[in-house]
Amino acid sequence: MIKYIFLCIVIGLSIMAWSEIPIKRGPGILAEEAPKISKLISSDEINFDGNTYTTHKKVDAKVRVIEKERYFLDSMSEFSSYDILVGWGQVSDQKNLDYINFKLSDRTFEYKNYRLPLDPDLINNQTLLWHLIPSSEEIKNSLFTLRKGHIIEISGYIVDVTTKTGLQWKSATSPSKSESFVNGHNIFWITSLTKK
Repeated sequence: MIKYIFLCIVIGLSIMAWSEIPIKRGPGILAEEAPKISKLISSDEINFDGNTYTTHKKVDAKVRVIEKERYFLDSMSEFSSYDILVGWGQVSDQKNLDYINFKLSDRTFEYKNYRLPLDPDLINNQTLLWHLIPSSEEIKNSLFTLRKGHIIEISGYIVDVTTKTGLQWKSATSPSKSESFVNGHNIFWITSLTKK
């Protein structure tokens, strides 16, 4: 029994280590279009695992995963264990990413504004940080093996969250905000995810 548990731990750690290895990509734009968003006529409430998610906007996107971070102990990990920084257009091109040092931590991201291959405004307009919430066990498992460099097709909703412990989180793109995405708290309830 102990050997079996040890083997499971080794396998789990091996998968985690493998998921940290980026996928190598050649030069060229790999995700051409910005995420498509549409404001919902009315919000819906989704009750899942004791938390309540209020939908605001529908999202459909094909983007490149630039960075991925897993969280265990912060206040958002109660409902969202993973953040991903995604890009499209010029920011999905490896020849540009080779010279942009993105860093993802503490539920936010930054990059060094030094000798950039692209204008900072363009970088900010072609990147997005998502706090991910899987709607199924299948999507949860897919997030576990998601790697930097993956091209993903993802659908779902930008939501506000009320946790089972009473904490509330508002998405940056709630109805009172601009129609375009902004790099704040974009909490993403995922209904569909494929990767390649």
